[in-house]
Amino acid sequence: MSMLQRKAFLYIRVSTDEQLNGYSPEIQEECLIRYCEVNNITVAGIYREDYSAKTFDRPVFQKMLAVVKKQKGIIDLLLFTRWDRFSRNAGDAYSMISQLKKMRVEPQGVEQPLDLSVPENKMMLAFYLAAPEVENDRRALNTLLGMRRAKKEGRFLGVAPKGYKNERDAQKKPILAIDERIAPLIVWVFEEVARGVHDLEKIRRMANIKGLDVRRSQFWNLVHNPVYCGKVFIAAYKDEDAYYRLGIHKPLISETLFNEAADVMSGRKRNTKVRSTKDEHLPLRGFLVCKQCGRPITGSGSKGNGGTYYYYHCQSGTLCKERFRASDAHEQFRKELYKIVTKRDVLELYLTLLEQSLKDNSADNSKKVKETEAAIEKLKQRLQNAQSLMLDAELSAAEYKDIRNKLLPEVDGLERQKLELLTDEDDYLQYVQSGGAILVNVLKHYDDGDLAVKQRIIGSIFSEKLIFDKNEYRTTEPNPVMTLISMSVKDLERLKKGKVGEFSDLSILVPRTGFEPAHPCERCDLNTVRLPISPSGHRMSP
Repeated sequence: MSMLQRKAFLYIRVSTDEQLNGYSPEIQEECLIRYCEVNNITVAGIYREDYSAKTFDRPVFQKMLAVVKKQKGIIDLLLFTRWDRFSRNAGDAYSMISQLKKMRVEPQGVEQPLDLSVPENKMMLAFYLAAPEVENDRRALNTLLGMRRAKKEGRFLGVAPKGYKNERDAQKKPILAIDERIAPLIVWVFEEVARGVHDLEKIRRMANIKGLDVRRSQFWNLVHNPVYCGKVFIAAYKDEDAYYRLGIHKPLISETLFNEAADVMSGRKRNTKVRSTKDEHLPLRGFLVCKQCGRPITGSGSKGNGGTYYYYHCQSGTLCKERFRASDAHEQFRKELYKIVTKRDVLELYLTLLEQSLKDNSADNSKKVKETEAAIEKLKQRLQNAQSLMLDAELSAAEYKDIRNKLLPEVDGLERQKLELLTDEDDYLQYVQSGGAILVNVLKHYDDGDLAVKQRIIGSIFSEKLIFDKNEYRTTEPNPVMTLISMSVKDLERLKKGKVGEFSDLSILVPRTGFEPAHPCERCDLNTVRLPISPSGHRMSP
């Protein structure tokens, strides 16, 4: 076949990121057409493709190849600008060249022409084909190492899990920010899982009702994701073992809660099946004990006279006849709450004392943070020294690996301690501020709240069980917080001038009002005094 009779398909390939580097389809097409005009080649067809050249599984290329197979002799040239337009995989390229040769089609890069009948030109072909593959591999390696470096800095890469959102920090680097709308739902999910009362599917459905849109498979990944307790997973690579790094993002839950949930899901912690005792009409159920036998008081509704009437009664049943109207108990309880509300000045002074105590504790925390930071820097310096010794051939790679595997967990442990110290103060101050806001007008919060809110208020203010007797309440043990609230401003001012933070003996300073101590015989089988616990899990020191 003479040169004038030669016919060619023009193959134009570009990927999206290559168009910015001079590989646009228009430039390639113009170059190929001009080449055909100069060399008297007939253009039998033009095939354009936007696809990666890692393999030949490309839609347009396969369509073109099918035409060549079906209509043998339709072309004798397959033209493209450069060999990396044809392929970026040397092994696949040699195989395709051999396949085209059997169909009497010669592939040719017009900007990198090669006469493949000359044996020496096969060396240049190997170079043209290997160079793009090396470039791909280098780009992939740089990406991998860059991602590992970012993860070792504690950065989470990829699409943010539910409860977080993707943002950039001051250095324009990726960082997770808390999604304030979804984050509380994630916390609730982990708390429910850790309780072990409901199975995962029921918790997922309840979460969906609350507004957390998550499918079954996604939910399993969610409750097993350590990102929520502040960790970033770093996969194994070469001689580096896989491990978790403390992330720079703010955790939604504590590591303790995450582990408790994991124990429930793995079966290491037995699920606690409980019977629901929630009833909007009986908010005091669980907080009352019988004045006669000391057993817990329960409650129930009784139908009659066209309606349902609620009563509290002793759990011992026929052994004890203790029984009283729920409406009477509720009305008297509201009156007692009102007595707390009226002492605004006392509450404000009490919160001032407590906040001052927390500030004193904060000074100790600051010292501990500095000590922890110094310990972290010392370990990091040791790791850097070991790396230098390895580079100077004074340590083997295996010895360096052992040292690193020992030091990195210690660094992570200290980082967690530092994080806990930094968040403790915020937790306490938030507890003081939110608790103070409720105490200033506790009756309104109680009346406006649902059953859960009412019971949280009761449990937070009254650390011990209550006894309802003769239309008034008594406590099984004096509550130190209630004792302080019952004090006069003068008494509290005197305490403020003294040593702050030690209130263990305050219950004996003044007589109680409203909530009277129970008689000694009524306390013989009941729990000892407990201080209220904050939402973060700390026992409150009044």
